[in-house]
This record gives sequence, C-alpha cells and structure tokens, in this order.
Amino acid sequence: MSYKLKRVLWSEEALSLLPGCGWNDGGCRSLMKAFIIWLGPDHARSYQIVKDSEQGCSEHAFIRIGLWFLDGDGVSGLDQMFYRWRFEEGLSDIIIREFDPETEVDHTNGEKPFYIRHDHILKLVEILDRHFNKKEFLRCLT
Repeated sequence: MSYKLKRVLWSEEALSLLPGCGWNDGGCRSLMKAFIIWLGPDHARSYQIVKDSEQGCSEHAFIRIGLWFLDGDGVSGLDQMFYRWRFEEGLSDIIIREFDPETEVDHTNGEKPFYIRHDHILKLVEILDRHFNKKEFLRCLT
C-alpha cells in the first residue's frame, strides 16, 4: 500500500497540482489537508515536525492514522519518520507532535504556511479516491 500511495502521489497527474515543488518540500501541508478531507477528521490527525518545542511553524506536516504516518513518502512508522527526517533530510533535532493547522504561525522569516489552491487540493482528493478504496485503506492502517 505504501508503495502504491507513493507511486500515485508522485505521478505526473498529482505533481501537476504543485507549483514547482514536491510533496515533502513545499506541498506537505496541501497533501495533509487532502488526506484529512479524503479520510475524514475522525480518522486522520494533523502532525508536524519541528526542531524545538517553542517552534510554531512546521518543518514538515503530515497525518497520523493509528500508529502510522502518511506523507509524500507513503506510510511510515515512528522510527522510519525519525530516521528519514534526521538522516535523509538533515534535521538535527526532531519533535513529532500533533498540531492544529488552522493556528500554525508564520515562519520566522515571515513566510506564511503554504497551501496549493483549494480546487487543486480537491483534485488530489479525487485522485486518491480513484486509486484507493477508502474503507480498505483505513482498515489496513487501523
């Protein structure tokens, strides 16, 4: 399932919704929002990676369902998420925590949290729905 999710997200159709970035380097909040719309807020919780407990702006945003995290790299466990963001992405300190995207603050450089247009998020929801059976997807993760 993780491999298929990653293949769908990195397809030309899905990537065409992004303005020159990827799902893990600019499009993560939009993907998080699409997952929540598609799977429902009762199932999907918003999570973020920050470098210290006082930081309000996400280094990365994604969702959690049960024990699993979903982002542009597919489905990961906690250890995989830590490893990837520590060693592959190069963050020295990593805190993974639940957060409310509606109250996320601007970056220290003044940049607002980035989201693609809402109609593009809905198109991504449509793509996910076309490629996956939502009930089966949720059953596998819970």
